[in-house]
Amino acid sequence: MENKKTQVKILVCCGIKGHIKSFIDYVEALYAKKGMFDYVFCIGDFFGDDESCEKEWEEFKKSGKNISVPIYTLGPNKKQHEKYFKNLKDQQLAPNIYYLGKDGIFTTSDGLKIGYISGVQNNSSKENEIHTFNYDSLSQFKDSCIRAGSTSLDVLLTSPWPLDIRNKERIQENINVKEPTEKESESQLLSWAAINLTPRYHFAGLQKVFYQRSPYKNVNSKTITRFIGLGDYHDNKTKKQKWLYGFVLSLAESTTSNTLNYTVTESPFADNISQYTANMLPVSKQYFYNTSTNSNYRNNEQSKKRKFDGQLKQSIDISADSCWFCLSSKKIAKHLIVSIGNQVYLSGTKGPLVKEHILVAPIEHYKSLAEVPPETENEINLIKSSLNQYFESTDRVAVYFERNILSAHFQLQVVPVPIRMADRLENMFKAKFKEYDLSLVDIPPAASLRQIAGNSEGHYFCTELPNGKRLFHSASKKSGHQQKFPIHIAREVLASPRLLNVESRIDWRKCEQSLDEEEDDVKMFRNAFEPFNPIKD
Repeated sequence: MENKKTQVKILVCCGIKGHIKSFIDYVEALYAKKGMFDYVFCIGDFFGDDESCEKEWEEFKKSGKNISVPIYTLGPNKKQHEKYFKNLKDQQLAPNIYYLGKDGIFTTSDGLKIGYISGVQNNSSKENEIHTFNYDSLSQFKDSCIRAGSTSLDVLLTSPWPLDIRNKERIQENINVKEPTEKESESQLLSWAAINLTPRYHFAGLQKVFYQRSPYKNVNSKTITRFIGLGDYHDNKTKKQKWLYGFVLSLAESTTSNTLNYTVTESPFADNISQYTANMLPVSKQYFYNTSTNSNYRNNEQSKKRKFDGQLKQSIDISADSCWFCLSSKKIAKHLIVSIGNQVYLSGTKGPLVKEHILVAPIEHYKSLAEVPPETENEINLIKSSLNQYFESTDRVAVYFERNILSAHFQLQVVPVPIRMADRLENMFKAKFKEYDLSLVDIPPAASLRQIAGNSEGHYFCTELPNGKRLFHSASKKSGHQQKFPIHIAREVLASPRLLNVESRIDWRKCEQSLDEEEDDVKMFRNAFEPFNPIKD
C-alpha cells in the first residue's frame, strides 16, 4: 500500500464571483509555475450576481475545460445563488468542481481533517435555508465532531469572519484592518464554533480584505490557531488585496503553545463564550448535515419512507418484529452479537467468508446507511476506525460493503483481507461489475452517500476500500438497467483465488456453521478486539 504523505500542499481562494474562466486560467498558470497543489478550496461567493456571470458559467460547463486538480467550494451565501447548488449529481457543480456541503468534515486520504461551514448566519427565527446556518445546525455539527473524535481540526473553512477576531492583535499593520462593511461578513456563531473546534488554520472570505492575524492561543486546547482572511477576487493585473493563500501543511506538525514566539496572542474571543450564542433561538424541523458524509438528513418519518416508495421489486418491507437484524426481534441470532452500543451493534455473520467476517447494524430498523440519522452514522464511523486499527495490528485491512438491494435492514459487512492484497481490490471489484455489465463508479471524496443514494431512488451497492475510495452502483429504474442484481457479487470478488481463495463460500447458505462453531468464533473475536472496541458493555 502507498504510504501517506507527511506534507500536503493546499491552496485556499476567496469567492471568485462567477469569474470562472479567469480563475481557472490563473490557477493553472500557478500550477505550471509553483507545481501542483494537493487540494484547492474556494470560500466566499463562488457565483456572481449579474447575467454575464451566469452566462460565463454555462459556457464554461459546456467547454469541456480540463482542470488539473479538483476544486472544492463552500455553498451559497445569498439566496439568489442557491439555484446552482440544487439537484447536483455526486455533489458536482462542473467537471472536477465540487460542492463540499452545508457543514461537515472533509477527511482527506492523507488523514487531514478539514472542517467547513457554508453560508451566513441566520439571525431570524425562520428555518435555515441552503445559504444560512444557525445555532441549532452548528451545535449539531459540533456534537457530531465530538462523537467522531474530531474536536481539533487541521483547517476550518468559512465564508464570514468570526466576530472579535481582531481583538488582542499585536502586529501594528494588522491593528488597522478595516471594520466589516456588511453585517453578513461577520458571525458571532463562528466565534463560538472556532472556540470549540480549535483549528490549526481558519480561513474566511467575505470581508473583502486580506488579514493574516497573529497566531492565537486557545483556552481549551494547546493548539495555536492561524486565522487568514482573504481579500476580494481580482484579475491580478493591478495590485490589490491578496485573494488566495497557498501553504504546506505538515501532518506531523504540532502547533501548540510550547512553540510560542512574541507574535502569538491570547485568544481574541470573549472569556464568556455564552455571549456568542445569546439570543440565538432554537429552530425545529431544520436540515442537519452529517460530518462524515456531508449529507442532508431531515429527521422525519416522511423523508425516511419517500426514497423507497414504488420500489417493491428491489426492496423488502417487513416489520421490526419479523426482522432478523432488529435487536427487538425474536428472530435475531443473539449468540452472534459481539457488543451493543447506543445506536448500533457489532455481530458475527452467518456463513462467514473467513474468520472475523463481521457486520455492523443499527439497533433501530433502518434500511440503508443513507437513511440512518447522524448520531447512528457517527457511531458506525467510530467502530470502523477501531476495526481498522485492530485489523492493521494483524497485518490485515478491512473491506466494507453494503447491498441495499433486496435487503430489509441495513448491514455493513466487514471482511478482513491480507494487507499485501489491498492494492488489487479496486480493479477486481470494477472488473467483476463489468463482467455482469453493471456500472461501478467512484464517489468523489467530498460527496454525500445520502445524496447520491437519493438520486438512485434509495437502491444501491456501495463498498469502501482500504485506500479510502468508495465505489457505488445505482440500482434505480432511472439508470435504465433492469437486470437482476447478483446479490453475492461482493463475496464473489473477495472469495476469488487472487484474494481470499475461498470460492466454495460464495453463497453463505452453503457454508453455515454449527451453533458451537459460531459461538466459539464470536468469543475469539470479542476477546481479540476488546482492547480496540470503543463500545464498553
